[in-house]
Amino acid sequence: MRKFIAILTAVFMLLSLAACGQKAEADAPQQTASPVPTEETKAEDQTVRQVGVYAVVINNGPRKDTYPYMVQTEYSTWLLAKDDMELMGEEAFYEGLAGILQYVDADMADAQRALAERIPTDIPPVEIRTDFCGKAEVSQNAGAYFNDLANMIKLFHSWEMARETLLHEYVHYLTFHCAEKKTAIGFYAESVANYVSMILCENRMMRSMDPGQLYGPEMATAMRAWGVWDEALGGPDYIRSALCESDAFARGLYDDVPYLCVGQFMCSRKADRRLPEHLDQLHSGEAVSVALYLMETYGEDRFLDNWDLPGDKVAELYGLSEAELLTAWSEWNAEQCARLGIRMEFAAIRNY
Repeated sequence: MRKFIAILTAVFMLLSLAACGQKAEADAPQQTASPVPTEETKAEDQTVRQVGVYAVVINNGPRKDTYPYMVQTEYSTWLLAKDDMELMGEEAFYEGLAGILQYVDADMADAQRALAERIPTDIPPVEIRTDFCGKAEVSQNAGAYFNDLANMIKLFHSWEMARETLLHEYVHYLTFHCAEKKTAIGFYAESVANYVSMILCENRMMRSMDPGQLYGPEMATAMRAWGVWDEALGGPDYIRSALCESDAFARGLYDDVPYLCVGQFMCSRKADRRLPEHLDQLHSGEAVSVALYLMETYGEDRFLDNWDLPGDKVAELYGLSEAELLTAWSEWNAEQCARLGIRMEFAAIRNY
């Protein structure tokens, strides 16, 4: 009997302890499980501000000390330099960035379409870095620069200059880096980049700018007088501009005026030698005119299909010497200017 009572007592104590445990568990504060971060929430945590439809995010990559922030668009990855923000002021920096981002993808899509038969279909976004402080040596002679070794574009001096030159450099990215057959440095690289960016593409980045920012009021007035201004574009008809500038070289307006040629060195013309000896000595406007002449005379495909030829081999493609090609082109250019009624009256070199 005592044994039975002892057992009942033990069972009663166990039940009491279990009940106390359940009450303590019920009274304890409830723990809420932390949500597992998703890629979307991670991106939100990294966002520092919005620029139009794009998010400026923290750059956690290898160049984060120089470029603490970045922006990703469909066609480009932007690395934003801390020094440039300090130079311009943060709000002015982002205002300039917004002005170019609203057009950049549409312009880059245009360039890919223009070169669709000559580049792969799957083009990775190009890396773009700002360098408005002008720390790179090349910034002294360029508004932007595609570095084929590092495979990136650098933007120099100002957002206005970036808007004017970026699409040209993006074409270099497509034809130097992405194309299986790369454009030869010099005549072909520069003439193709200008032909695509300034003639085949709308180039919204450049043409959305106030013409006064690009040319100044006096130059705009002069361009109207020369017959190279397109009112619909609010700027030059680039075909007419290239023809007109080439004619100005031929008539001596640029005698003894140094200019950066397509071979990327400084040249000048003399009264007794107004045609260069080689295609790589052409000014960029002249190079476009030569390209237009060759495409009109021999066909666009023949010109573009051989864009890997160095400048000193181009004339051979057409069965000519360089002197014969340049002479024939100069005569053609003069005829076009006379037919269109375009004529420059003073030197106004623009390094497109």
